Amino acid sequence: SEETIYNKLCDIEWDTPVGEAKACGGDSMMRTKAFQQVEGFNPTLIAGEEPELCVRLRTQGWKIFRLDAEMTLHDAQITRVSQWWKRFLRGGHAYAEGAWLHGRSPERHWVKESRSIWLWGLLIPLLALGIAWPTRGLSLLLLAGYPLMTYRIYRYYLQQRGLNSKDALLYGLSCMLGKFPQLQGQMQFHLSRLLGRRSSLVEYKTAATISE
Repeated sequence: SEETIYNKLCDIEWDTPVGEAKACGGDSMMRTKAFQQVEGFNPTLIAGEEPELCVRLRTQGWKIFRLDAEMTLHDAQITRVSQWWKRFLRGGHAYAEGAWLHGRSPERHWVKESRSIWLWGLLIPLLALGIAWPTRGLSLLLLAGYPLMTYRIYRYYLQQRGLNSKDALLYGLSCMLGKFPQLQGQMQFHLSRLLGRRSSLVEYKTAATISE
């Protein structure tokens, strides 16, 4: 597909360390016995089904490994910012549902990630803007946390993951800006849960992008 910054971001996200891991992605192989033991995928999930499956697999004593070998080619096919937004929205929904299902387990599945989304996506902006008048604008200094966190991510991927400076900065910016669509996904999950209805599928690929 077309080389875009959005596809580049997916390449970075999917390039996880080789060796034992907590979860696999959508392209994976697993033992039939293990899959059947945990009764397969959770059919109620609209996203994040592989990590959720892996939580149950590891609970039963199985291990997940990422091999240093190309297994499949996965084309993200993201060419527009609207697709990027929907993908992060879906991720936020997955984090919320994963934390709801397994957040009380010893590993606190996706609790930290969900709290980070609410902190950066809602709490800090509300606090910074909400008390700007009584603090004479001093609360706006809280917004400096965004470039600081972007730099922290940038430095990690530059030094620990071997990315070049441009890609590390791009990924850092995407991670922080992505808190806002992720917050939308979190809200959608909890609203659907409170209303007792099942969330609908959030698809960032359209027929147009698939056929291109």
